[in-house]
Amino acid sequence: MWHGFISFNKDNSEQIDDPEKCIALLRQTFGQFFKDAGFNPDNMDLMCALHLDRPEHLHIHYVFWEKEPKVKNKRAAGYKYRAKGKIPLDVIDKMTERLNAYTIDDDLARKRKKVMEELTRTSNEYDVAHLNDILRRWLKELADELPKDKPLWYGSKEVAEHRPKIDLVAEWLIDLDDKTSEADHAFRAELWDKEQKLKGIMGNYYQKRLEIEKRQMEAVPNFVDHQGLRTVHTIKQLEWDYHRRLGNIVLKKVREIQRETYKRNPRRKYKTNDKNLKRQLAISSRKVRGIMDGLFGSVAELFSPETTTYHNRLREIEQEMQEEYEKENRLQEMTKPENSKWTWGK
Repeated sequence: MWHGFISFNKDNSEQIDDPEKCIALLRQTFGQFFKDAGFNPDNMDLMCALHLDRPEHLHIHYVFWEKEPKVKNKRAAGYKYRAKGKIPLDVIDKMTERLNAYTIDDDLARKRKKVMEELTRTSNEYDVAHLNDILRRWLKELADELPKDKPLWYGSKEVAEHRPKIDLVAEWLIDLDDKTSEADHAFRAELWDKEQKLKGIMGNYYQKRLEIEKRQMEAVPNFVDHQGLRTVHTIKQLEWDYHRRLGNIVLKKVREIQRETYKRNPRRKYKTNDKNLKRQLAISSRKVRGIMDGLFGSVAELFSPETTTYHNRLREIEQEMQEEYEKENRLQEMTKPENSKWTWGK
């Protein structure tokens, strides 16, 4: 058996950041590599694993072997497997050039499309595994990017630039559970529908309420935690609070990952194959993997309470705002002066 790895730098890692791209790369490059190395491509088996744990250093581990013995046996009749398997350096150099050329291939889009079409027949298990790989990468990126010296929440200013990724992680996590995903999508659709309806009916009045609650959200992002949903009076604030609660579930897990992640000390010199370093990294990797597996396995338990408790409050807000709007209109009509020839103004 032969084994090795293909490693891309930060700029070109996007060429292999999902299984479809990885398969496209292997199909285009390994056939010629086998020929150059003196193998029969039809007699070779290849197995690969795409590693996404280092976002700036994506890499593929591969193993290949001959299906059947094809080397003539000089000592006995028949054929045998190769006894030695060193790949010549010039063959490796050609493969390196081929891989570099792939990163600037103008026909890459067509190849990706072809690969994706071929993969449409894959099972749901493959889709879930792919989704899990992406989510693991995003969670590790958040753990690396967010400050570690103090606990941060979705409403914190330091988290503002990371909110789009946090929202995406929460949304994709919810999609792992069918019932939770169905409740989430139904609520988001209802939010949009109600907001458009109220904007059309209430006009400037609704806009004024939005501005008041927007200032409140910016001043005290977690105000609802202390006062409850009854303090939410606009659909926009309800939507913000929904994202905030889902995001805080994600951030709680990110902080757990931060606590369990062990990294090399850049100021310390380690021995080659340092056993203690390897042990610490292995323990850390196992703990972080356990946190993520637990998160993927408890999506319904963690997110369902949030995705199912907002519908009633949404309908209450719609009713309350229309009642207030009608009440204000009645007051304006009652205080409006009559148009009489005896009523004069300066």
